Amino acid sequence: MNKEILNKEILNKEILNKEFLDSLNEKERIAYHIAKSHLGTMFSLDKCNAFLEWVKNKETEKKDV
Repeated sequence: MNKEILNKEILNKEILNKEFLDSLNEKERIAYHIAKSHLGTMFSLDKCNAFLEWVKNKETEKKDV
């Protein structure tokens, strides 16, 4: 995989992460920060059930359009 493709994938991942975090309500955002602080480096947004469900719904919406 060349560097340009890898950089694009990283950028897309960062955009998705930001969109997801922006979509959280206050309680969800608090829960996210608690999980992140308690798990530290073991926390991965990419493995978070809420994030995975959100991405799945987003992909479904794209297919419907």
